[in-house]
Amino acid sequence: MNKTFIVALSALSLTVLAVAVVMWPDATSGDSAATSSTGTATSANPAGHRFPWDTPQSTSATPATLDQLSNQADGRLKMSGTTREVLDAFLSEHPRATPEVIAAQFKAAAQAHLSEPALGEAADLMTRYAAYQDALKAVQSQPAPPPNVEPGLAAILQLQQASALREQFLGSEIKEALYGQEEQAQRYALARQQILSVQGWSEQQRNEELAALVREYPREVVEAAGRNAR
Repeated sequence: MNKTFIVALSALSLTVLAVAVVMWPDATSGDSAATSSTGTATSANPAGHRFPWDTPQSTSATPATLDQLSNQADGRLKMSGTTREVLDAFLSEHPRATPEVIAAQFKAAAQAHLSEPALGEAADLMTRYAAYQDALKAVQSQPAPPPNVEPGLAAILQLQQASALREQFLGSEIKEALYGQEEQAQRYALARQQILSVQGWSEQQRNEELAALVREYPREVVEAAGRNAR
């Protein structure tokens, strides 16, 4: 890919990430103004503004159930996109409380389907995931970007914020298991849009840049981005 273009994208990402850091909620603050006494995020903007990539993982009419959780051969919890669906379904079906209370309820409900150490890992995962969701709601309650902010920049900012929160609350391993391919598809789609929006390139140059971008990502990521764009 054109080196100048890569440098420009990298600089833009670093700038956006710096802004995102300033906007992060404090994960260690139990008395944050962003959360209520029950641990549920309050909103200064009742309508809120969701990240396009934080809609529920599953669009199926049938919600995920706890029996979809399973142990790996070594006894640890198997984590995938389905695990995230189970977490989302449980949170949607239970009154919100502190992450620790939700995790205890989740562990009790999962006992019929998991054994240790996977059961303990599932409870820890729910603690982290519920805290992440509360922090995400706090970010979403902030004012939307001003109308004069270029849409591509706003989209990059939103992705950086969501990704940084996942890293902060879930850690690299869990984040990769639950969101890895999805984030790659989103980054690919944003980079592709940036290439399409560059002014002054010939059709051949633009096609070369698009082809180079495709080569940088696994086929399943490119295909997933294509499905999401439809």
